[in-house]
Amino acid sequence: MKRLCLSLAVLAGFALLLGFFGSFHPMLDSIAIGRRVAIYGLLIFLFLAAVAGRSPVFAMIFLCALVLNGVIAQLPDGEEGSLRIYTKNLLHSNANIADVVADIQQANPDVVFLQEVSDTNKAIMTTLQDNLPYQAICPWQGWNGAAVLSRWPLAQSQPRCSPQRSLIAVKLARPAGDFWAVGVHLQQPWPDVQWAHLEAALPVIDGLDAGAVVAGDFNTVPWTAAARLIGDMTGTRPVQPQRPTFFLQGVGLPLDQVWALGGRAQIRPQFGSDHFGVVADVWPSAN
Repeated sequence: MKRLCLSLAVLAGFALLLGFFGSFHPMLDSIAIGRRVAIYGLLIFLFLAAVAGRSPVFAMIFLCALVLNGVIAQLPDGEEGSLRIYTKNLLHSNANIADVVADIQQANPDVVFLQEVSDTNKAIMTTLQDNLPYQAICPWQGWNGAAVLSRWPLAQSQPRCSPQRSLIAVKLARPAGDFWAVGVHLQQPWPDVQWAHLEAALPVIDGLDAGAVVAGDFNTVPWTAAARLIGDMTGTRPVQPQRPTFFLQGVGLPLDQVWALGGRAQIRPQFGSDHFGVVADVWPSAN
């Protein structure tokens, strides 16, 4: 029993290690998605090995580490900022936008990021025009556009759009200072084309001349190399706490994220989509 648990702990540790090298190959970035599972697996198997080996001190150490890891993962981080962001993957086939509109109006955000904007749900942009009159969209496939809606004017007439679905960047003229609103809707990770499309999209966020706030459906978790690359190029970091916003075969993943200099986030209901929304009060990154 002890040998089996130690072998499984080694496998979990090896998977955990591989996930830190996602920038070298997209496959390793996909492995990184399971980092938390690998951490829990490593600690659980070490705990069981210690129990099987009649080592109560080590068993208590691994058990405490397991509990502490779970507690730390749930802790909020950062103070609320002065800029309110709302991000939502609408689901392209979801025609029931009334609840989303009501929730956005209640939240009263300064900027809204929408993904999977389609002919079915595009009316949401017109409906919100009184609250958020300055709007930009990258249509891409037509059924899978991304939009940015703002209470402040666009500092540039046209958004920056990546060649394929990945990034939209809009410069907004906020009274406190211009900043870039960067909307994200990445493709699915390896073996799909996430990295190929992301690399083609990087010119959209290369050399931004003001601070930034990033939000959207990353289709990956915040600790992967793909997400961190966007954060590095925009000077942002994931706003906490990170909660599941999409469930794949019952496994909750924090795919919908807000990145900024700092702030605090909260999850909003699905409202007919397969994704939960996110509201965050943030500070834009510095220039």
